[in-house]
Amino acid sequence: MDDSQKLMAAVWQSVKTIVEEEAIKLGKEVTPAFTSSLAEVVYSQMGIMAADLEAFANHGKRTGISMEDVKLCARRNESMLEILSDTAKEIMDEKKK
Repeated sequence: MDDSQKLMAAVWQSVKTIVEEEAIKLGKEVTPAFTSSLAEVVYSQMGIMAADLEAFANHGKRTGISMEDVKLCARRNESMLEILSDTAKEIMDEKKK
């Protein structure tokens, strides 16, 4: 099993766990096909986000990805941007201690 297959298996397992927890909370049943499809979407989005993050860092002439790069990826999702901004602030506050 190569690294991409291992990553896909880990994504699938994480998605399966979350889907099962949410299904129980909502009193719904989900099919394995739904879980597999959702895992494929998540895996695909991870690849897109990774490429975007790398492009943002390269554009900024940096070798590493910064919190600002991550927030830039989330700029079209206001709730995600708010969560990331709050988390970034908490991290910075912790570093100051």
